[in-house]
Amino acid sequence: MKTDVKILAHRGGMGRAPENTIAAFQQTLDDGADAFECDVCLTRDEEPVLIHTKFDDGDIKPVTGCTTPLRQLDWTDVRRLNVLNSSQPVAHLDQMLSFVEESGLPCFLEPKSGSERLITLVVDRIRRFNLEEKVSVLTFYLHREILTHVKRIAPNINTSAIIINPMADFLSAARAINADRIIIGWSGLNHFAIYNSLVQSLPRKVRQLKAAGVSIEGGFVQNRRDVEWTLKNGIRRLWTDDVPETRAYVQDINI
Repeated sequence: MKTDVKILAHRGGMGRAPENTIAAFQQTLDDGADAFECDVCLTRDEEPVLIHTKFDDGDIKPVTGCTTPLRQLDWTDVRRLNVLNSSQPVAHLDQMLSFVEESGLPCFLEPKSGSERLITLVVDRIRRFNLEEKVSVLTFYLHREILTHVKRIAPNINTSAIIINPMADFLSAARAINADRIIIGWSGLNHFAIYNSLVQSLPRKVRQLKAAGVSIEGGFVQNRRDVEWTLKNGIRRLWTDDVPETRAYVQDINI
């Protein structure tokens, strides 16, 4: 495999194992991912759990089948829930941090709320496990106050901003919030490809970020066309649901 291309597992590689679970994180490690991402929320008794919800929305039915909102559940309730269509339980943040500590595999945390309590608690847990160099925080640029809050209380923790507007000035956005990484797309790269075919600004923006020491990542790639497009435009860090599939595409593409 091209050694400068890094493959990063979205929700722990949800195409390979139940999302946000310890089993998924182990699968990403076995698959040779360079890092993984997971989502973090708070229970009613303020325990950080790894579960995907919409931002500031406690609906966990799509993930667990449980109709009670997360904000009405304590950790003792949540720990009995499994990720839908699996036997894998909802994980606690401490379990994930223990996994990172033991495996050395870097993690990116996406807080699913702008709650200062959640951010402060996440930072405290990262510090408690001494993982400031291994665990980063990411979110959409729309919720950039999360990233500025992280940098304010923990400057050594890396932050990533997801940009979904292809017309944005990526470097200015990164500098405005002192972000270490910019991720373009996340739910699809088609509109970036269409816009770039018209104005051809992406290679310049990629060069600007790299020259300033800011990483750029494509998130997330869903097919061979996405992989080829990101590599062609100088983006060598790829988010994906399926690490082996994306690795195969990378190996097959001569860029």
